[in-house]
Amino acid sequence: MNKEEIFKKLVDICGKENVSIDDADLIATGDLVAKGLEAFFKDVSFKAGFLVTPRNKDDIVEIVKLANEHKIPLIPRAGNTSLAGQVLPVYENTIIIDIGRHMNKIIKINYEEEYCVVEPGVEFLKLQEVLAKKGYFFPAEPGSGFACMIGGMVGNNASGATSFRFGTTRDYTRGLQIVLASGKVIQTGHHRTGNEKSVAGLDLTSLFVGSEGTLGIITEITLKIQKLPKSEISLAISFKDIDDCFEAIEEIKDMELDLALLEYIDEMTIDGMNKNFKYQLKEGIIDKKMKIPKRAGTILMKIIGPHAREELEVVKNTMTTGKHAESPPKILIFDIPLDQETLWNARHNAGPGIVRSLPAPEQPRMFIPAILDIAVPPKRIADFLKMSKEMSKSYGFIPITFGHVMDGNVHLISAQFVTDENLAKVKEFQARLIDHVYSLGGTITAEHGVGLWKQQFLEKEFGKETIEVMQMIKKTFDPNNIMNPGKMALGDIPAIARIEGMEEKR
Repeated sequence: MNKEEIFKKLVDICGKENVSIDDADLIATGDLVAKGLEAFFKDVSFKAGFLVTPRNKDDIVEIVKLANEHKIPLIPRAGNTSLAGQVLPVYENTIIIDIGRHMNKIIKINYEEEYCVVEPGVEFLKLQEVLAKKGYFFPAEPGSGFACMIGGMVGNNASGATSFRFGTTRDYTRGLQIVLASGKVIQTGHHRTGNEKSVAGLDLTSLFVGSEGTLGIITEITLKIQKLPKSEISLAISFKDIDDCFEAIEEIKDMELDLALLEYIDEMTIDGMNKNFKYQLKEGIIDKKMKIPKRAGTILMKIIGPHAREELEVVKNTMTTGKHAESPPKILIFDIPLDQETLWNARHNAGPGIVRSLPAPEQPRMFIPAILDIAVPPKRIADFLKMSKEMSKSYGFIPITFGHVMDGNVHLISAQFVTDENLAKVKEFQARLIDHVYSLGGTITAEHGVGLWKQQFLEKEFGKETIEVMQMIKKTFDPNNIMNPGKMALGDIPAIARIEGMEEKR
């Protein structure tokens, strides 16, 4: 089928108001790797063929049947917050199925049996606001929680800084309704029920959670919910010496604290947070100045539960006596709900805070794509953070680093100008760094997923035989390879994923 014929068929299915071929819709993406490459190379474009906003499951079934019959690529998209190129089109005439416009209803909340049923376009924050009115929450909170949707969270198995305590999205997904590549609709797990436990049959729910839209399109989600913690206190503990900071982290980990979060952040992250505090004050969101001391190493903590006050005193005493007595850290306590909300808002938006303080670039920049969210065994996180900073400096890169220290998840963010020299350095740097991650028994991604940019490293992580099994599963569910093709090493890896194949410059 040509583009005009596909457009007409999509309009017949969804209505003209729900199908777009406008460039403003087709190029919309927040991926800063793609944006940098598009701005530098004339022949690089991540533009979809069509944007469709289905009204319901039936629309999706008909779109999928059309695509499967004519082998047209499909990509389901939710909040568009993914960072690994999951929703970037890499093939001609790709149909982006944006579920956020219409399929955004909370279908059911059962507080007695502690579960809810939602459509995939429900915003994470909206669900939390509704649940909080009855004293409940959905605990799998990612860093993109201010903008993401539940469908994307399930597709990516989203998690965040509190996941060591509360778990990931997979841990709360009880069942799914899914449209397969054939157009058939299935239900997995115990969809729309309050059943807590089952070992009946293959665990298809877990298979689809984290599959990044490569096996089917999720149309309904059943989630486990739970009661909000009764109290919580947040702290920022800032050290002059980074070694003291990491020693303190090990001490805190050995305490019997009811922690919801324990995180290391570097000076640049603090700078971004402080910029965000200023922004919130300027916009009238807060009414007082807030600032975290800019020191070599800082710990962010959140203590929860009925004994939070007593545990706070234990932390304060430990951090100001003994080995810390000569050079005690600065401790800031956030125990008022509004102050805590401001703190974590600044933490989530530290990146934009840093960007606000930088001059506009003279040439395109891009993230180093494959190192944003690696993880190593938790006991090795301090050594890895030090090593990664040293390696970054040897390449002339300035990294922003922070780590969820309880589960070994390290975020290393570096934006580089797109030049021939830098592209070569980026490829070499990330290959060396990833080799070191694997030597420690780590993983290429702990949160952001594989998508387009990280798939070239999966065989090294798992081995050829394991990748071949993943590819067999893909072929079983999607024999015509229409579901988000070119991602997760489930077929041929596009040259662009290796930052290759670009030619004429702008």
